Amino acid sequence: MKIKFWGVRGSVSSPLTPEQVQGKIIDAVYNSRTALAGTIKNTHTFVDNLPFWQKSTYGGNTSCVEVQCKGRRFILDMGTGLRGLGNSLFQEMFENKGLDITFCLSHMHWDHIQGIPFFGPIYQNKNKGDIRNSWNFLGGTDWYKKAEICLQGQMDAPNFPISWAEINKITYHPIGFESVYDRMEKFYNGLRITARKLNHPQETYGFRFEETGGPVVVYATDNEPYDPMEPDQPLLELADSADILIIDCQYTQDQYNGKNIGGFSRHGWGHNYDVAVAKTAVMANVKTVVLFHHDPASDDKKVLEMEHAVQHLIREMGGDSKVIAAHEGLELNL
Repeated sequence: MKIKFWGVRGSVSSPLTPEQVQGKIIDAVYNSRTALAGTIKNTHTFVDNLPFWQKSTYGGNTSCVEVQCKGRRFILDMGTGLRGLGNSLFQEMFENKGLDITFCLSHMHWDHIQGIPFFGPIYQNKNKGDIRNSWNFLGGTDWYKKAEICLQGQMDAPNFPISWAEINKITYHPIGFESVYDRMEKFYNGLRITARKLNHPQETYGFRFEETGGPVVVYATDNEPYDPMEPDQPLLELADSADILIIDCQYTQDQYNGKNIGGFSRHGWGHNYDVAVAKTAVMANVKTVVLFHHDPASDDKKVLEMEHAVQHLIREMGGDSKVIAAHEGLELNL
């Protein structure tokens, strides 16, 4: 099973500001005064040895994770990170005469679907070559709004210059939609996917990817705990003994409660925070926790601090899970 992160931010895309870029350069130059005077003379070596937050960035694109397993490709949410993922697939699409992708959508909020109008392969014209793509969307709900209605709506004029109806006309793809419900199970040649309902406004689902006799990967973004020390049962069942738990950790507990300087309560916003994430990892016996859906107001240094804080909390609670803060381009192989 191979996992790659294309978008890791929550709520709204948040590219680096000019001030943040300048700050990174200043920090790097300051550190170079002593480093370059010592044994490190090669500039590339110096940069390689800088802390990640200083030499790179966690990224500003919203939620999008690629999972490849058992010869199939799944895309978890379609935030702005989907644009880059789509661009990376053109060569494969032409070489294999098409793509077969299942999109697993946690919910229909903008930061999780805004990338689909910019997903290049979906515009492959049926009159240009023998490309045969297949798109399957697993998401939306029967009781509220189905996925197709939501995707159509964000592309209706005057919101976007191309409508969903035009895509259906010009493309040479079968496009399938299936709504999600709690405890839904899907089977794909030795892979089981289970959906569980999470606590987030307007209904959200997490997904558990489980290979027969193999690894377990869980995607549980956008979930607000009722009690940080007693994780919700659906989340615990979803995350049970997972090799990798990709989980929303947008706030610190103080931010969530509005105790930070100039802060305000985030109660009811539908997002997770450090203490609750750590408790979930310990109780579910998770091997690796991947912090996800970073707050758009958190700069790279703040995201790193969150990683360290959650790791420390897990140790204090008696757990041994490893913690990683997701960044664009991060690849995990199981």
